[in-house]
Amino acid sequence: MSRMAPRSTLVKNAFYLMLSALVVAGAGFLFWLVVTRRYDTAAVGVATTLLSVSGLLSLLGLAGFDTTFVRFLPRSQRQNDYINSGLIIVALMSAVLAAGVAVVLPRVAPQLGVVSGGWALIGFVFFTAITSLNVLTNAVFLAFKQARSIFIINALFSAVKVVAPVLAGRGDAVTIFVLAGLAQLIGLALSLVWMRRRCGWRFWPRLDLEALRLVRRFSLSVYASSILNLLPPTLLPLIIVRQMSSASAAYYYMAFTIAGVLYTIAYSSMQSVFAEGSHDEAAIRQHVARAARLIAVLLLPAALLIALISHDLLTLFGHAYAQGAATLLQLFAVGALPVAVYSALGAIFKITKNLRGVVTMNVVYAALILGLSYWLVPQFGLVAVGWSWLIGNTAACGVGGLFLVKHRYKKEFRYGTTSPTRR
Repeated sequence: MSRMAPRSTLVKNAFYLMLSALVVAGAGFLFWLVVTRRYDTAAVGVATTLLSVSGLLSLLGLAGFDTTFVRFLPRSQRQNDYINSGLIIVALMSAVLAAGVAVVLPRVAPQLGVVSGGWALIGFVFFTAITSLNVLTNAVFLAFKQARSIFIINALFSAVKVVAPVLAGRGDAVTIFVLAGLAQLIGLALSLVWMRRRCGWRFWPRLDLEALRLVRRFSLSVYASSILNLLPPTLLPLIIVRQMSSASAAYYYMAFTIAGVLYTIAYSSMQSVFAEGSHDEAAIRQHVARAARLIAVLLLPAALLIALISHDLLTLFGHAYAQGAATLLQLFAVGALPVAVYSALGAIFKITKNLRGVVTMNVVYAALILGLSYWLVPQFGLVAVGWSWLIGNTAACGVGGLFLVKHRYKKEFRYGTTSPTRR
């Protein structure tokens, strides 16, 4: 596979990642706009919870390969073998996880038993694996600083996602889940074709154990931090369904979907930092500073705007959504700033291989958000989720900042002078 020229593409790739995320978010917005008007709120609540659980399982199935691809593929001499090994392992892991969880779901929340058997179970397992592979192919493009490819592919499959609920007849929660899954399937097919043509990738069903052994320690630590990072947004719907109602889970999901547009500004910028830093670790200070300026210009005005018009945005889904989640959306908007800092720290830690820092920061983040939500939701309702999100992200930033200061003080790494081999 060919390597891209060693030039700074941080801003360009960050913008393509943002545009990609905005297209996906916009398509999701239109998808749910149609769905919420054609299906009852309880069905939407079950479907959003299933999609959240499937999303968590698909990301758990990645086993850290998405991050290690970005970190190690650019300098690997066995790129094709490493990619194929990752695809095989990720497909198997996500499928096994989905099958196991689908059997357990009815015990957690009886409403979710709709995928515990038959074709619904097969669809749940299949589309979970497809989603996982879709994320992994995006990581391949990012590793080679080809964020433009991610944007084009996401734009095409997003168009399918918008059209699908318009063409489909009425159904239940499983119907909604399958409609969303079909778009992921189109996205994966496009990604594999694109990888073959643009990256020179060729599939061969063989595991390369030597390539995997080289990144085992890094992958396991990043995998643990990724699990912790994903737990709150994907388990919160389960907490809400169990302690409140399916309708409340739908209100939460729509608020978080809108807030996700804000968060993608920070995530995209710092993913670009991670990709650039993996190619040129010595310039990490400049990468972070450039991304921080980009975030300040775009994120702060957008967060203020969403906080001000939160009620009007949610009204598009229905009056009940605005009544149930306007304050929650405002808190999510305020949380955009700590989310940005949290993303920056995560990128720095992964580039410098500060594995203890990234894992500890994510432990604090997940424990506080989930613990406070579980404890406070029965008393204060959905607003407790917003405050838990804000507190958890802020506390995680504080802990991450301490690790950053500690390592700089000990001279284990310094911005602009970090050794690529130093741990």
